[in-house]
Amino acid sequence: MQPTKHLTLLRKAAMLRNMRNTTNRDNSLLNRAIQILRERLPPRWVVEETRAPRGRGRQNWPDALFELSGPDGRTATIVVDAKSRVTAAEAAGLALRLNETARDINAAGTLLVTGYLTQLARERLAAGGASYLDLTGNVRIVLDRPAMFIESRGADRDPAPQGREVRSLKGASAARVVRALCDWRPPIGVRELARRAEVSAGYATRILSLLQKEAVIARDASGGVGTVNWRDLLRRWTQDYGVTRANRSMAYLEPRSVDALVRRLAEYKATWALTGSRAVPRAAATAPARTISCYVESPEQAAADLGLRTVEAGANVILLEPFDAVVWERTREESGLTCVAVSQCAADLMTGTGREPSEADALIAWMQENERAWRA
Repeated sequence: MQPTKHLTLLRKAAMLRNMRNTTNRDNSLLNRAIQILRERLPPRWVVEETRAPRGRGRQNWPDALFELSGPDGRTATIVVDAKSRVTAAEAAGLALRLNETARDINAAGTLLVTGYLTQLARERLAAGGASYLDLTGNVRIVLDRPAMFIESRGADRDPAPQGREVRSLKGASAARVVRALCDWRPPIGVRELARRAEVSAGYATRILSLLQKEAVIARDASGGVGTVNWRDLLRRWTQDYGVTRANRSMAYLEPRSVDALVRRLAEYKATWALTGSRAVPRAAATAPARTISCYVESPEQAAADLGLRTVEAGANVILLEPFDAVVWERTREESGLTCVAVSQCAADLMTGTGREPSEADALIAWMQENERAWRA
């Protein structure tokens, strides 16, 4: 056999193997998806794969069609796309394509089936009007006729991550990269980002790859960072960062009032910075702070110096030992008091307790309208 002909046959065999593997993988996803869906359907609802679609391989052709039947006998056909992995960056485009296919074949809805979807990917699919189901149990299915709404929560972490890629924004190094991306407007090269964040260029590149898959940043032609969606970046960071999880925290009571503590802090010579409600820029504040959260080098020493009492309940002061020196970066003055950077304050509020997450929403709205006031 001639070498050229032999190579051609080998390539064809490899293509057939890949096609069979893809089909088997899709069928496995679809079978498991039907099982998960059946477990979540209301009583007397039925779901079946109606037929193997013809024309597979055509652009926008679905991997499957599911038929949902309600107890009143009404049915709805939904187009299904099965993919082993879907990033947040791909989610919006997939939602658009699924909706176009549904319109083309007059289907009632859409469903993306995959192994795992991140929170941002789920949000982008929902915003695009596409239903989804991942094998960890993250499910959201919306139909108008027959009326149906199913939503359930699965895993927040990929149970089968690929390779050695960075999988989270947990830890000090990731936090420094996040803060640098938030606090400085792009464009910014990888080496400059690594310098500002005090990490290696290789590590910065791996973090950027994660954020690019989550559609939080976009790269420019040179490989640097061209744009940053800092709102989604903060939300993505706080999936892995929490103010009392990442920092060592201790609760105290200032028996007179938090204002008395504020006056003493103004004279305190050690290193400190307010965060949380009291650190919100005055123009963005929604209500007087009932408690004070403050970063200090040593909570025990600061409590002794400031005359605070240890309590098990009724605390109005939280002292935080920083997880990393990044909390001291870009501190600012508010009414004569040292406060953390606005981006750090937002992340701490987002992961705080009580009314703090709603205060974070108000702060982020202010940040959107006043970006030049806090971002270099």
